[in-house]
Amino acid sequence: MNTKPLAKILVERPRAVILVYTIITILIAYQATNIYIESNLASFLPADDPTVQLWNRMDEEFQIGTTIIIYIEADDIRDPEVLKEMDRVASSPLVNKYENDKGKHDGIYSARSLAQYIKIENAKSPAPGGLGGEGIFEIPDDPNLISQYMSRLTIQQIKGTLFTNTYDTAVILLQLAEDADYNSIQSNVEKAINHRGTFYSEMTVTGTIAMQNAIQTTTMEYFQLIFVIAIIAVSLVLFVFHRTVKGIIIALFPTAYSIALTFGVLGAIQPELTILSVSIIALLLGLGVDYSVHMMNRFAEEKHEDMVEKTAFILSSTGKAIFLSTVTTIIGFASLMISSMTPIVLFGFGCAIGILFVFISTILLTPSLSILLRFKKDGHLPNWGKLSTFILSNKFRIIIIAVFFAFMSLLVLPQTETDTNYFDMAPQDIPELVKLVEYSENFGGANYNALMIETEPQGLTYPDVIDAIYQMEEQMRDEGIELYSLMDGVKEANDILRRNDIINALSESAGVDEIIFDRIAQEGLVDEDFSKTLIVVYIPTGLGMQEIENRVSTVNRIASETTIPRNGKVSALTGQDAINVAINRKLTDEQTRSMIIAILLVLSALILIFNSSVYGFLTMIPVAFVLMWEPGFLVAFNIPFNVITISIASIMIGIGIDYGVHIMHRVHEEMDNGLEKQDAIKTAIERTGLSLVEAALTTIAGISSILFISIPALREFAIVIILMTAFSCIGAALLLPVFFDLKIVKKITSTYKSEEMS
Repeated sequence: MNTKPLAKILVERPRAVILVYTIITILIAYQATNIYIESNLASFLPADDPTVQLWNRMDEEFQIGTTIIIYIEADDIRDPEVLKEMDRVASSPLVNKYENDKGKHDGIYSARSLAQYIKIENAKSPAPGGLGGEGIFEIPDDPNLISQYMSRLTIQQIKGTLFTNTYDTAVILLQLAEDADYNSIQSNVEKAINHRGTFYSEMTVTGTIAMQNAIQTTTMEYFQLIFVIAIIAVSLVLFVFHRTVKGIIIALFPTAYSIALTFGVLGAIQPELTILSVSIIALLLGLGVDYSVHMMNRFAEEKHEDMVEKTAFILSSTGKAIFLSTVTTIIGFASLMISSMTPIVLFGFGCAIGILFVFISTILLTPSLSILLRFKKDGHLPNWGKLSTFILSNKFRIIIIAVFFAFMSLLVLPQTETDTNYFDMAPQDIPELVKLVEYSENFGGANYNALMIETEPQGLTYPDVIDAIYQMEEQMRDEGIELYSLMDGVKEANDILRRNDIINALSESAGVDEIIFDRIAQEGLVDEDFSKTLIVVYIPTGLGMQEIENRVSTVNRIASETTIPRNGKVSALTGQDAINVAINRKLTDEQTRSMIIAILLVLSALILIFNSSVYGFLTMIPVAFVLMWEPGFLVAFNIPFNVITISIASIMIGIGIDYGVHIMHRVHEEMDNGLEKQDAIKTAIERTGLSLVEAALTTIAGISSILFISIPALREFAIVIILMTAFSCIGAALLLPVFFDLKIVKKITSTYKSEEMS
């Protein structure tokens, strides 16, 4: 390829190139303002997934409304002053201005709190003998009177729902109307809390959606934090190698442009990102600097007097190697796009176009900046030249060590786990998450999961149907499953089931709101024609994924084996835990499929690139070993596969192959220049190998920025990427030359060369 015309433009007009590219970048990058974060874990499943479809259908059938939870902590929630604070917040004009409008004007369908029940009891007419309420709808000042109200049945029934039996924790549940503006209401609730007048209690807004909103806000802050930390970390590595600010500028500027272009394109065509997208910045910063490092180091190495000739040569040599790396890296990332999980597809797409922009930015900006700044490499690593001699003198020892660790790693492969824990994917220091976990422990200890039972119209009013449902529930309870349904009350109230009694019992529940964890079924748990009902299943928080999956499987097994009369049928379990399990089951298949496709495509690309199947397979050797070592890393650091770490294998195929490509290309180049194979290998190790170390350390520095954020799943992702990047570099610098220098490979390559020449 003739690179001289481009080289001439870069050498003669570097300022113009930088200016035009800057303007284009600014115009595209402006679209990044459209980006927002989707934090709902259900987004990882396709919309047509049965678990998601059933979840949505339940929401629609039973009008399961969203709530805002105000989590209240006090020394004693029965204190009149604490109750008055609850009341001021729940009935504040900022929150529930129109108490009886069912949310038509203020978005609040209902507000439930202990304070409301105390007011109701207080408004009742006093009983004979002076016992009873004051007949006034307000919180009484007399603690003794409040104690009397607390002992009444109506308030005892809400224990465990609106307050705990330790009387130090309570909640206000604000049920939202279907079309409510959640963000506006949450903002008003927070204002009402901050301006409640007295502060005898601590109040925190929480709930599933409050947590998701907090995750969105915090994640956007993490974008900025990661970028700043990564810039600092990468700059320190560059300074160690170059001892000049010029090297930092030349390496970082193309990468910064690439990141701006990437998120500009995403903002224009796919602004909905997920928490996984946070790592795109760190990956691009680490990988982007690699390309600039290779390019600017070659600029410092070459001694051509004519700058145009020098630039053209570097573009056709190192530029070609960078292009080959770009192709293989894009393939690695693009293999993630075959996933059925939309966030992983978007992550793969974002990384793939990001690497493309890194290549373009490196080719245009690195030579221009190197020429303008008159870059010379001042730093060096002492005794680096001795490494090549050591490697080639210890070939079999290196192979034995690599094979040993690969064998040990594969032995622990069965011990690797898959565990998609929603809380591990959220920032750990946000109060919304902390209080939601506490709410879960104090008021239900579970996420919302449910089974739906459907029969013919009026089917639920027949004794044989009730009996069948009750027997199914008892089987589940015998297996340790905790659940709740209206059938329990119907069965317990009537030892001898009669249809009239069933109808009366169900009629009392029909249309009565039911609190289900942090959501509310506005029409109760039975529909108007008594043909559908929900059974709420509680799965405790804090369980491992295997145990959660066992419980979901147990529920589904019993449900599938149950026969319900009157054309009845029981759905599979759906809900937050069931969705986690569905995602979990996809993970292993998703990784295996994307990894195999990435390996095959990368191998095909290498064979085409080097026009040799031998060189193609040789270049894959370091990556193959790193992939075999991955299970060992996961088990050693107790890191499970999840929706974030599942992408690592495909990422490392893309990243790891870069190092092999640069070594192999340099060996090829030196042999074409007349060097013997062993001398060519030594030159590649001594010159390109040093660039590989610098590139790997900048990648590690960039990825390390993720360790500074409080999202466990992303930190685990960063740890594995760092380890595998380091060993990919070691594999390329040690294993590839060793295998390339083996006698059998020499024989094959010499035969290939002879056939090529003939």
